[in-house]
Amino acid sequence: MTAKLRAVALVGVGMLFGAGLSGYVQSAIAQPGAQVAQSAPADYSRYRKLDMFARALTILENHYVRPVDSEKLIYGAIAGLVAELDPHSEFLPPREARLLREDIEGSFGGVGMVVILRQETQPQARYVLEVREVVAKGPAERAGVVVGDLIPSIEGKPISHFFDLRRAIMAMRGAPGTKVSFTLERPAPKVDGKPGKPSVRSLVVTREYIDSPAVTSRMLGEGLGHVRLRDFSETSGRELSAALASLRDQSRDGLSGVVLDLRDNGGGLLDQAIAIVDLFVNEGSIVRTRGRRGELLDEARAVPGSAWSKLPIVVLVNKSSASASEIVAGALQDHRRALIVGERTYGKGSVQAPFELGDGSLLKLTIALYYTPNDRLIQASGIQPDVVVGADFRPYKDSQPELEPERAQPRHLKPEEFGYPAVPLTDDSEAVRGAAEDAQLRVAVQHLRGLVRVPARGGRRR
Repeated sequence: MTAKLRAVALVGVGMLFGAGLSGYVQSAIAQPGAQVAQSAPADYSRYRKLDMFARALTILENHYVRPVDSEKLIYGAIAGLVAELDPHSEFLPPREARLLREDIEGSFGGVGMVVILRQETQPQARYVLEVREVVAKGPAERAGVVVGDLIPSIEGKPISHFFDLRRAIMAMRGAPGTKVSFTLERPAPKVDGKPGKPSVRSLVVTREYIDSPAVTSRMLGEGLGHVRLRDFSETSGRELSAALASLRDQSRDGLSGVVLDLRDNGGGLLDQAIAIVDLFVNEGSIVRTRGRRGELLDEARAVPGSAWSKLPIVVLVNKSSASASEIVAGALQDHRRALIVGERTYGKGSVQAPFELGDGSLLKLTIALYYTPNDRLIQASGIQPDVVVGADFRPYKDSQPELEPERAQPRHLKPEEFGYPAVPLTDDSEAVRGAAEDAQLRVAVQHLRGLVRVPARGGRRR
């Protein structure tokens, strides 16, 4: 699967090869030796192998055709060790480790954009960053960046030069007050089905301190709210609780139901996923982590007394919802607390822990796997929604548009003649109109209206 690499340029790291930050053990930096490996053969000695490594390093330092940077060689060797493991275990040298810490804290110096990495084949093969969100009142918004813009280069270097998304993020971030330049390309509308010539301009933006909110919310009408959770950083649980309280206070009739939007959320801190489920569930298991041979390492359980345990919920997910997002969706689905709408999720169900190496660098290692309350494995399986809705709708290929419905017949029997209200041709409810052209959100709102039994206009709530 080609993962959409979600990043924040800059509003926090998103999915790196589908991983995100999910599963990080926040309570403490894990210490080496937490688990005992299987016994090695009697004649095995790791120190003999280390001696071999030291000899190779000495030969390189003394005989390579030009001077070498020993620190870089050692970092490369450690990265090679981890490369033999799963895709989410990796070595982070000090600068990249600092980027990870910034994302966990949720604030940093940047320009205020959420982007994904995209590979294009037409008109030529290249990599670009596609802008998915622009932080309100941030440097990028003031510079005229809008959703849908493309960034083909940063500081004069094509995106392919940065090798992966994280390096592109590092190029965009920096100390507040410093400047970064990039090329901005705005696609032109299609003409006769063919794309027009895009407009291209160069921008120089001054970085600022970006305090990225994890949660955005709005009322859709009819007492229904839409809450989007971007990531699972240190404050996500508190922000979501505050957003729900704010929505309740905004509506004259209170908050009747909410769509919890986890689309494109690549994950984050495990304890925040647990805290968010605990907002809606009063008892029982939230998530289990199992290590080698399926051994139960930990189980998080709900704490009674949630203020939102009765609130009707629809959770919106897509194929880029990963890890912590899948923990939340899976737990709410198993507890029958929410209807899951959208696409099958990414399927990143492994737990990573950071191990400090003493010089600012980190080993990020997979130490366990996630299981939902019903012991469903998330890894490589994902969460299957209750209602499958793609990103857009396509008409049934064999539909007969020339066939008019019964209600179009001039002498048809009308429902109101038999004591039933006339059925509108379209769902013209206020909340559905609030979802605008977002097809997945519209379906989520329609189902949420059914859960809370929102009446037709002029009727009464039952």
